[in-house]
Amino acid sequence: MNQKHVPSIELCQQFVDLCSKNNITIPETEYQWQIGGKLSGETTATLVPTNRPPTYGSADSAWRFIPAPLVSEQGEWLGKVSGKDFLNSYLEVMDLFIFQIDKVQMSHNLMTDPDIGISMINYLLAEGIITKL
Repeated sequence: MNQKHVPSIELCQQFVDLCSKNNITIPETEYQWQIGGKLSGETTATLVPTNRPPTYGSADSAWRFIPAPLVSEQGEWLGKVSGKDFLNSYLEVMDLFIFQIDKVQMSHNLMTDPDIGISMINYLLAEGIITKL
């Protein structure tokens, strides 16, 4: 899996934190970030399938896993949002203060950039607009 197909670790962690804060169950995702620290202090982050067992080594410690939703998974979650909230969250995330938006460009951005999609979901969670996924 190419890392460009899932959101950044930082945005995924923010997503997990918001879901935890709001008592929202995170749906199963196909991929996850496997993050761990070596005894030497080096930290590694690897994108792995959710159903794959962790790759522990004898010198590894404290592995943790953060869901890394694909764009298609995010689209399913965003499909539950009303049109008005969807557009408002997109404008907020993209910081656009215009009266007309190119719907083709908006659709392209959402279908190709996982960071935009998860940023929208994070915004909707933070504002209490969505309360379940």
